[in-house]
Amino acid sequence: MKNLMGISKFEKLFRLVGGLDIDKNDIVRLNDFVDKITIRLLETAIKNTSLNSRDVIWMSDLPITEGLEKSVKSFKVIDNDLEVSPILKNNLKIPPLKYEIGTDLLEELPFIQGGIIVSLIKSMKIIDEHKKNPQTEDWKKATDIFETLL
Repeated sequence: MKNLMGISKFEKLFRLVGGLDIDKNDIVRLNDFVDKITIRLLETAIKNTSLNSRDVIWMSDLPITEGLEKSVKSFKVIDNDLEVSPILKNNLKIPPLKYEIGTDLLEELPFIQGGIIVSLIKSMKIIDEHKKNPQTEDWKKATDIFETLL
């Protein structure tokens, strides 16, 4: 996150969702993680777009699981107060893709990224429900879960 206001909003998000305290180093890890997972989702969406003989990636092309969908809904509720999605939208990094991203998907991507963050926080709490301040090893375990599933 590029500014202190953004950092404080992400700190609040982690506290609200999982009772976790994070610092600036965690924000860097979070950015890298969210970018990586977003690209993976888009890579699968490209395959689905191609299979459907289209040249625009639609929201329905993304492989959104039921769990991620619930996390996106949870994030949207929290985002009404915190307003994290504008920061995610501003920081959205999309590499050149084979197909154009549809307007519906482009508008929804910050919320999907917010859902990814909520899922990550919940994963950290499942790994250690008593954890208050995630360390490098905690981040590794949580992100390894995503690596295994995605």
